[in-house]
Amino acid sequence: MSKVNESFGKYVLLERIAAGGMAEVYLAKSTGASGINKFVAVKRILPQYSDNPEFIEMFKEEAKIAVNLNHGNVVSIFDFGIEKKQFFLVMEYVEGQNLRQVLNHLKREEKYFSMDQIVYMVKEVSAGLDHAHRCLDGTTGKPLNITHRDMSPQNVMVSFEGEVKVVDFGIAKAETQMEHTRAGTIKGKFGYMSPEQAEGHQVDLRTDIFSLGIVLWELLANDRLFTSNSEAGTLRKIRECQIPSLRKLNPAIPQELERICNKALAKDKSLRYQTSAAFHRDLNRFLNTQYPEFSAHDFSVFMKSAFSQMFIDNRKKLIEFAKVQNVSDDRTSITATATLTNTSEAQGPKVSRALLSDDAEELGIDPNSSARVDLNDLKTKSRPISRLTPTYTTNTNINNHGVTHSKVQKQHTTISKKSGPPAWLYLILVAILGGAGFYMFGEELLKTVPAISVAQTPTTEPKKPAQETPVESGTIEVASKQLFVVTIESQPIGAKIFVNGEDTGMMTPARRTVEANSEIKVSLRKEGYQYYERTDTVTQNGYELKATLVPLPRMGYVSIEVINGGTSPVIYINDQRITEKPPIKFYAVPAGTPVKISAVNPFSQLRADQTVIVGYNQKRQVNLILSRAASQ
Repeated sequence: MSKVNESFGKYVLLERIAAGGMAEVYLAKSTGASGINKFVAVKRILPQYSDNPEFIEMFKEEAKIAVNLNHGNVVSIFDFGIEKKQFFLVMEYVEGQNLRQVLNHLKREEKYFSMDQIVYMVKEVSAGLDHAHRCLDGTTGKPLNITHRDMSPQNVMVSFEGEVKVVDFGIAKAETQMEHTRAGTIKGKFGYMSPEQAEGHQVDLRTDIFSLGIVLWELLANDRLFTSNSEAGTLRKIRECQIPSLRKLNPAIPQELERICNKALAKDKSLRYQTSAAFHRDLNRFLNTQYPEFSAHDFSVFMKSAFSQMFIDNRKKLIEFAKVQNVSDDRTSITATATLTNTSEAQGPKVSRALLSDDAEELGIDPNSSARVDLNDLKTKSRPISRLTPTYTTNTNINNHGVTHSKVQKQHTTISKKSGPPAWLYLILVAILGGAGFYMFGEELLKTVPAISVAQTPTTEPKKPAQETPVESGTIEVASKQLFVVTIESQPIGAKIFVNGEDTGMMTPARRTVEANSEIKVSLRKEGYQYYERTDTVTQNGYELKATLVPLPRMGYVSIEVINGGTSPVIYINDQRITEKPPIKFYAVPAGTPVKISAVNPFSQLRADQTVIVGYNQKRQVNLILSRAASQ
């Protein structure tokens, strides 16, 4: 981090995080007043495209449209302009990966999204699309009629906090309007076009709904929908629009979810969802009905667990980037740095010196920009303190920088010129008052925080571990009440933790503080595993509760047809009567064990029996022919 990073206008480019045929994206830092940093993503157009007048005009118009978007499921656009003859956009920095990268990572780790997570992600994307489709021009109030036109996993960002955001609004539209052909620019995106796009017809918001339907289908089927050896072959498949049945690929998919997906993928756009809001409404209803216990917090835990090392490395990198300084070789910022750090100590909340050491002008910040952070309230409160630090007035050369910090310098200079007692007299007075205040109130203050005193002072009674246990955030415990820490683990990890019937919001492994010598009931729930419950009395600090979750039986599937069973044959599986009537499609049975299937005509008493063994996740057709011999 010792290198000098590139200044790009009022931004510092820290690291290139993506590059394409038309643009490159950098992680950047924007520094406001008093050195307050904000991480952003700067997407700048490559120089060869900045020479095209038609593209420049398109880029400006589309950037203006993107700035109007303001929704939690859309990556926000903060700024756009031209710097060093390159057009750029400044976007919200999402700490995560795009959906395609997430899927590739999970595949390498042999992990998969659960069905509720899939529905949640697509639901969130549809909410972002609906906002764009309904967006109005901020200056005229007229509809903008924004269509994304490039809805694909690459343009869906999933953060480590579980946020789902659509990216690249407007830019995709600008790309499709360019006259000259850019070979390879949209290669790989043909598989997410709508039939009308593939035919070259006019598109509208229903095109985005179809493309998002493809994303939903692929997530559920864990496979690609429209693929071919050539782009022409892919486009031909899209025009034909033959959608394989999801339930045949995965019988565990509910019929209602398949209906929702098929409606989004209707070839005739008049039969699709007419708005993203309607698509979102059906997905939201399904999620709330089928998975009432789902929470976005659980999804965040899943993402941080799946990307644990990447998440930790990224946080460390951001901490280091926060310390990056970008100072030109021909000037120094020693005076400015000293002034800013001293001023920050006078402004109440203490800010890291590393964050305050960047010279604002060296970062290219416009002093007239409205994007700066307003710290006037903090400056007002800090003025009396500046009387005690008259050394600030010696650094008058900061004024020739022309940055906003020069105002603070001017205020301090004016105050120091007023007549009055010397500064050393104020220092002596403060020392006397401070000592007297501590003498009067110090003892009472110490009485109010006995838990802190015990934690900082070694105890002579090692049998009181509760005094060494940190109390949960926001909780005040009586000193005499002992608390023990319980560690709850499961194999495999990632089970939801319930304590005394209440959802803790945590997943294994986790630590929880409970009252000493109390009886607690711990329940663990994880999809694909049997329910686990255990009641224990916590008798010591650091108590460990370890559970091994038992997988639910592995299943196979049988389809049953009775050839001559009449109108109402009765079906038995392992001598248990089932209510389904033949023909039966993909009925789940235990895998790897003999399964007896019987059919009986209750009127003629004709019967048929057959025993089959079905492998895990395999499908088998069973045809039964009733006979009198079998019934005897």
